Amino acid sequence: TPLTSIRGYAELFRMGATSRPEDTEKAMARIEEEAARMGVLVEDLLALARLDEMPQARREPVDLAPLAADAADDARVAARDREVTVTIDGEHVVTGDLAQLRQVLANLMRNALTHTPAGSPIELSVSSVDGYVRLAVRDHGPGLPEGAQANVFERFWRSEGGRGRGKAGAGLGLAIVAAIVDAHGGRVGAHNAPDGGATFAIDLPAGRLRAAAQLGADAPVAD
Repeated sequence: TPLTSIRGYAELFRMGATSRPEDTEKAMARIEEEAARMGVLVEDLLALARLDEMPQARREPVDLAPLAADAADDARVAARDREVTVTIDGEHVVTGDLAQLRQVLANLMRNALTHTPAGSPIELSVSSVDGYVRLAVRDHGPGLPEGAQANVFERFWRSEGGRGRGKAGAGLGLAIVAAIVDAHGGRVGAHNAPDGGATFAIDLPAGRLRAAAQLGADAPVAD
C-alpha cells in the first residue's frame, strides 16, 4: 500500500541507510510518488462515500458529445504517444450531473491508459442504442481475464491476469463509474473484443430538450 512504502522509505532515511545523495533523492521521490497515489485513493473513497450518501444525481440536460471530445483531448495530452479517436454522430443528451458524468469519462479513459501498452490506440464512441445513449471506450491492450466481466466494476477488484496493477490505482475507478451510472438510471458492461483488447461501455437513458416556452422556464430542460 502507499502508506507501507512511505513508512519504509522514511525509516531507511532515519536509519541512515540513504546516506548517499542519490539514495536520498530516490527515497524522497518514492515518498512523493506514493503520497500522490495515496491522495488518489482518498479522493476515490470520498467520491464513493458521497455517492453512497446521496445516490440521486442532480438533473439537468447534458450533451455527452462535447464531454467525450474533451475527454479524448485530455487523454492525448496525458499520453502524447497515443492515437485517440472519437466517433460521435450528433447530439446525445442525457439528464444528470455534469461533473459526475465528466468523472465517468475521465475514469474510463484513465483505465484505458493505465492498463494498456504505451503507444496503443484508444477508441471512444458515443451512439444511440434502443432509447439509451451508449458511451464506449475500446482499448487494444491484453484484454480482460476470463470471468472478469462480472467483477471488473466491483470496489477494490484487481486483475490477477491480463490487466496489471496501475501506476496509482486501487481498484476504485471503475467502481465509481458504476456507482455514478447507477445513480443516473443507467447500466455498465465490459467485454473483450474479438480481435483483441477490451471495451467498456455505459448506457444512460436518453433525454431530449424541450423548449423553455413550453414549460414557462428560463432554460431548456431534458425529459
